Amino acid sequence: MRELFATLPDDPPPLPPGYLDTVLTRGRRSVRRQRIGAATVWAVVVLLLAVLVVPGVQLPVQTAAPPTTPSLPDRFAGYSMLTSSVSKAPPGRAIALYGYGNGETFNMFQSLVVGADGDTYRRVDAMEERNRPSALLAPDGTRVLLGDDRGATGELILVDLTTGKRRSIPLGDPVGVRLLAWSPDGRHVAYSAAPLTGSGDFGSVNVVDSEVARTGTLRLLDLSTGRSTEVPAIKPAWTAAFAPDSRRLAVQVGQKAHLVDLDGREYGTVQIAEGRELAANVGWSPDGGFLATVPWISEGPFNGTTGGDTGHGTFLWKVGSVDFVPVTGASTPPAPVQDVVRLVGWRSAGSVVVATINTAGHASLAEVQLGAGTRRTLSRFDTGRTCELGMQSCHISDLHLATGLLPELTVRSAGRPRRGPWPMIVNAVIGVVVLGAAFLVWRRIRPSTRARRREWNDALLAARPAQVGYERTRGSR
Repeated sequence: MRELFATLPDDPPPLPPGYLDTVLTRGRRSVRRQRIGAATVWAVVVLLLAVLVVPGVQLPVQTAAPPTTPSLPDRFAGYSMLTSSVSKAPPGRAIALYGYGNGETFNMFQSLVVGADGDTYRRVDAMEERNRPSALLAPDGTRVLLGDDRGATGELILVDLTTGKRRSIPLGDPVGVRLLAWSPDGRHVAYSAAPLTGSGDFGSVNVVDSEVARTGTLRLLDLSTGRSTEVPAIKPAWTAAFAPDSRRLAVQVGQKAHLVDLDGREYGTVQIAEGRELAANVGWSPDGGFLATVPWISEGPFNGTTGGDTGHGTFLWKVGSVDFVPVTGASTPPAPVQDVVRLVGWRSAGSVVVATINTAGHASLAEVQLGAGTRRTLSRFDTGRTCELGMQSCHISDLHLATGLLPELTVRSAGRPRRGPWPMIVNAVIGVVVLGAAFLVWRRIRPSTRARRREWNDALLAARPAQVGYERTRGSR
């Protein structure tokens, strides 16, 4: 630059027309580019912070009271790996709990709860940490109780869906546990427990459920105190259902349902037909008059020592009927309900909610009017090829509904699923992509130092033709 200025004469010629305007225009253009580039980079940084930080922060907002009327979506959303967990983003009360996925090529299963007040989907991560054991959904849909199918356990885990917190319920010495039924008032849970023979953890194979079904003793858990009461006379306790008053329950042993109160006193029995079992958790009608029975999952009747496949972890597939047995001989039972995969609850004493499956393997929930036999489809499950990276169809297992919400249940049009904040690994990948794009934009918009020097040099050299003409004129003189 100094050499360039040294070549200029003491009395330089006038600048070309419009030269000053050109220099100022180029200067403004450079400044605008710098400002636009800086603004773009800051916008990208803010967006990146929103993607990475905001989803993982639980803001202290006041939770709105849930609607007074619970609802069920008219269709359940498909499989998604971006579904968040209960502990990270509590969903509130749920209308359904079920297993979802497939394992033909990859072991990709989820334990999901679906909101009773909106299209909220969450993974029950406490269940996934215990290899998806059998579990129960509270009648009001606010809690999930789970044991452990991998071996003997010294505690049950109670998950609060409204806060995401977990509560440990000690059981004393480690035992194998099979959860049976939750009382309508939400206070008591019936389960079967037995010491397990064999060593340690059983890994991914669930042998606890069937082992306890053969040798387990009935226990009644009071959730308000955390204390369990053993009923030694009821053994082996296979399946159970509470009466609508929550003060009595029916427990199946062999082919008899023993009627007992909360103190363990037996006051009667009901004969169950060969090859059938009391419908788990929901087998006692709301009017107290009948017990609902369904076919055994395994081939042949359970005799207390052999058989006893509980169907836990098995996809919904076996179609049968729901038969009704009177608790007292004076009542006439309703006609059986045909083409049912699972009985999941009662809308009233005259209607039940069942899971069905068609010839194409598509599952749905339907309400059936007893006596008339008419049915109305409430909701359908997405069982398309969205599992295992789109290579397999999805299947449903361990389906439970919030039974206490069914009498007032409505059906809502399903909206866009709200799955909560994305997993951190997804946020990290997005962050890398956004940063890469921001760097490319910055390089494209921001002029380099060399480019700026070239612009100034071109501007200064624009005067050289006039200078050369001036020197030639002076030399000719």
